[in-house]
Amino acid sequence: MLWGKILRSPYPYARIVSIDTAQAKALPGVHAVVTGEDLPETRIGRRMVDMPVLAQGVVRFVGEKVAAVAAADPDIASEALLLIDVEYEELTPVFDAEEAMAPGAPALHPDMESYQGLPQPPSGINNAFAHITWGKGDVEQGFQESDLVFEHTFNAQLMHQAYIEPHACVVSASPSAGLGQVQIWANNKDPYMLRDQLAACWSIPAESIVLNPTTIGGDFGGKGSFMDVPLCYYLSKHSGRPVKMVMDYIQELMAGNPRHPAVMTIKTGVMKDGTIKARQARAVFDSGAYGAFKPSVYLRGADHLCGVYNIPHAKIDSYTVYTNNVPRGHMRSLAKPQVVFAVESHMDMIAHELGLDAYEFRLKNVMREGDASPIGRHWQQIKASETLVAAAKAAGIDQPANQPKPADTGWGLAMTDLVQGTGTFAAKIGLNEEGHPQLHMAFWDTGTGSHTVLRQMVAEELTLDTSDVQIVLENTSGMPYSSGSGGSRVTYTAGQAVVGAARELRGKLIEASSPLLDAPEEQVSMVAGRLVALGRSLRIAEVISQSGPSPEGGELTGETSVTSETPELTSFCTPGGAGPR
Repeated sequence: MLWGKILRSPYPYARIVSIDTAQAKALPGVHAVVTGEDLPETRIGRRMVDMPVLAQGVVRFVGEKVAAVAAADPDIASEALLLIDVEYEELTPVFDAEEAMAPGAPALHPDMESYQGLPQPPSGINNAFAHITWGKGDVEQGFQESDLVFEHTFNAQLMHQAYIEPHACVVSASPSAGLGQVQIWANNKDPYMLRDQLAACWSIPAESIVLNPTTIGGDFGGKGSFMDVPLCYYLSKHSGRPVKMVMDYIQELMAGNPRHPAVMTIKTGVMKDGTIKARQARAVFDSGAYGAFKPSVYLRGADHLCGVYNIPHAKIDSYTVYTNNVPRGHMRSLAKPQVVFAVESHMDMIAHELGLDAYEFRLKNVMREGDASPIGRHWQQIKASETLVAAAKAAGIDQPANQPKPADTGWGLAMTDLVQGTGTFAAKIGLNEEGHPQLHMAFWDTGTGSHTVLRQMVAEELTLDTSDVQIVLENTSGMPYSSGSGGSRVTYTAGQAVVGAARELRGKLIEASSPLLDAPEEQVSMVAGRLVALGRSLRIAEVISQSGPSPEGGELTGETSVTSETPELTSFCTPGGAGPR
């Protein structure tokens, strides 16, 4: 195995005049040196396919990949980078998203309208590759009917996910890898999607790419991106050897995929009694130099800029804009933390100006059963007011003002909703010779304990202890497609697949044990991991040894694939207070 290292741009915006790699290639221990000229003119991305594997003639942020080497050890690779001579012609960068939208700002992606994944029709605004609008009613009418109008602007800063474990990968691709298999180990939480992205980038069949299970470490939204894997593939092909690449923390902070900074302006019309009549909101998100790391092209959390309140007239405009900053990805929910911060701060400021209690102001306006959301969505069983009341009670906010409060204690209140994430998951459960279940999945835990939760589900269905259930992690060739972690969907969707597979297995065990217990199937049950009927019982291992294959001729296994639909219910929560209800 070789080690790969990357030479990154020291400039935020510049043309590449020339790259001289002769000395680096001549260094003993160097097996490959590649630049953009050595690679196909192809781009990669999760949804917005706009990022070259190596810079093609221009660099757009400090840290963009310009050249890479594969060498016998990390020290030789680092020394080779120092021997690569790059001549740049500096260009005038733009770092502010609002300024980037101005007609006179440099167009950072002149070919933007040709990019795969670009929302249609194009925004027509300089450097804004996504402009999304939501709303209902007539917002101007709402402001005219209001007694007072409040407008505030909020800034949310750049934020890295700060996982302890950096991005890392190993790729093994022979010079003829397009005809065989490419073996990959990468700490990516969505291996099937990564496989499909790579297949499109490399122009090879997805079936020839195998993602192998790895320990991901922390994620917090940051481990869904391709990072160095595409480049590692080309280093492996050029060297004919497996190549390993690990980002250090300078590279993580320079060229990772952090949370978007945002500028959000919210304008609200209210009556003197605190009833909200209208709200208009505008958000500008700084996407950095590329949009490739985002799991969706536009930031869906922006649709919450009107909050969870009953507002008859509303309009939201969201812009996602190229700048010469590090490309953004996301951290724990696309744009939602930025937006909820702005919305709930705005609510506090209005309540203060009106002389109203912030809790009572929210309670007066929060959505109730039968209300449409500010952008016209309809949900069942809206529990917003109940959640708000419970949170206030738990925090003591609803206590009389003259009641003593603990020293050095403050109260804060915020509220939002969460629609459960959806996706596709596959699960297969077999049995070993001892009769213990083995849960097979191509789903890799991001440190949240998901594997334990899924094992608990199997154990409950088969009336066993969780310790009796083993999880077997498969590579992408060993199981059908699964969506991977994200969107708070794992327990909800992967759990359905696991429970379905466990119930199928339980049904087969009951069917197989029925003749052994000399009892009809409807009288056979599972108790404490045993098949029980008419005062007799068998261990699972005994059923396996005595029955052989299932009555259908197959093994005693359960297998299910589930695709969840977006639920009509939504959960409401007060951050840090009462949980979802």
